[in-house]
Amino acid sequence: MMLSAASPAEVSLVLPIGLLVSGLVLIGVEFFLPTVVLGFLGAVISFAGITLSAAAGATTCAVFSAVFLVVLTLEFFAFRRLLPQTAIGRSMINVSSNEGAAVPAAAGFAVYVGKTGKAVTVLAPSGTVEIDDTRIEAFSLDGFVERGAAVIVTEAGSGRVTVRRSR
Repeated sequence: MMLSAASPAEVSLVLPIGLLVSGLVLIGVEFFLPTVVLGFLGAVISFAGITLSAAAGATTCAVFSAVFLVVLTLEFFAFRRLLPQTAIGRSMINVSSNEGAAVPAAAGFAVYVGKTGKAVTVLAPSGTVEIDDTRIEAFSLDGFVERGAAVIVTEAGSGRVTVRRSR
């Protein structure tokens, strides 16, 4: 009884190909269902397929390794570049935008500098003031200002104004 390695012609590649494809599919599913387990399992199964392909020779193993790297790169590219452009991808990825945000520019409040109004809420030191029938977020330089107190706008900033108690 003599032990010898099987010749490359006698080795069936059905199992290694099945393992490689199954592993790559699991890695692809990992992009959609982010659980570390599926990606890890896919990598292990793919490596098992690559290892079993070595029985058919070094060239076959190198081809399996190259196929694995190319398909993995394509999966990553598809996930990072193409998926966010689809409806499913946008629903999966938390994409936020500041378009239409309700933060007015500082120049919009410049018209209020020097005008007087009243505190709608307690300013401790920030709150809401009303100037020319417009409610604006304000910051008090005097610290605490009670509700209903008269205030004067000293500066205009991004999204709010700075006020002092009117004397």
